[in-house]
Amino acid sequence: MPPRTQASDVPSKGLMIAYRFVPGKDEPQREIVLVPTPGPGEVLVKVLAAGVCHSDIHLFERPESRPPVQNAYTLGHEGAGIITAQGRSIASDPRAVSRLALGTYVAILMLNTCGQCTKCARGLTNLCFDPPMIGLGVDGCWAEYVVVRATCVVPVPGNDPQSARLPPAVVAVTTDAVMTPWHALTRVARVKPGQTVLIFGCGGLGTNAIQIAKHALGVSTVIATDVRTESLALASKLGADFAVTPDRLKGLLRENGLAVDVAVDLVGVQATIDAAMIYVRAGGTIVFVGQGSNKVSISIMATTTKQLEIKGSFAGDYRDLEECLQAVAEGKVRPEVESRPLEECVEAVRALARGGVKARIALVPPGFV
Repeated sequence: MPPRTQASDVPSKGLMIAYRFVPGKDEPQREIVLVPTPGPGEVLVKVLAAGVCHSDIHLFERPESRPPVQNAYTLGHEGAGIITAQGRSIASDPRAVSRLALGTYVAILMLNTCGQCTKCARGLTNLCFDPPMIGLGVDGCWAEYVVVRATCVVPVPGNDPQSARLPPAVVAVTTDAVMTPWHALTRVARVKPGQTVLIFGCGGLGTNAIQIAKHALGVSTVIATDVRTESLALASKLGADFAVTPDRLKGLLRENGLAVDVAVDLVGVQATIDAAMIYVRAGGTIVFVGQGSNKVSISIMATTTKQLEIKGSFAGDYRDLEECLQAVAEGKVRPEVESRPLEECVEAVRALARGGVKARIALVPPGFV
């Protein structure tokens, strides 16, 4: 008897709701589309939750940030769900079947890397954009089902969608809002215990960066800064030793005898770049993550006379996602997320765009509570 490759609850040639990017439209479009079928090396995932991110907003507000594709596609690059069907090559591979069995609870890695280019060969899989990222050029997770390559799914520790620490909404936002600062702090900045870390921006990524630095990496002091006072209160609650508006940074450092070893800019505008250059100590490190501006200027004088190490960081890879899921499972990082029905997708995007969301939103398709 051949191995079973599809769960019994997958609609046969069925239809599903999807929210899609359509060229010429200024917000996600609700469409009814066919449930996709996995090809060789792919799995079908029943989406249990899908995150909403500022990158999704940029697709509509900043045309230069769009992937170089002209077709419509389903949005959503942050997702969590259950494997409900397997492509033929997976079903015939015993190792793949054991890791990606039907019913396995998985996180979806947005980087849809090829595994064959020079970037992938050098270990820079997070920088491979051919084919485009899931939900940012090819069909993503703002739907009831999504097809992804087997290399893009990471089993969730415990394999339990009802887990208190790893429910689908948390797992979905972990794939970006936790993984991105995790990669920046661990792999790019290489933060060490005992250091002082300054974090610019206390939104979806910043609140997780604070917890990663303090609770997972054991830094001595975490300083969080944001122009929004309500975000600073949350930063303090989550573990920041100091949480202040940018105008108070100079006095804070002087009064407490602090020197910043690493600054992580999760905003990416001229004001935060300038502040990072000023407040990082000589020989320190600045990591740019936020993309609030397309272009900024950097002081060559400050860079050279302070011998600063300036780096960029983007997303993360399979190992990063495995590690940060484990950190969430252990309670070291607790992502702040609110769940909304998938049918409220457009309003969720609007709320995030106008600054009405403190942390992160996860969209929940019908049928999962």
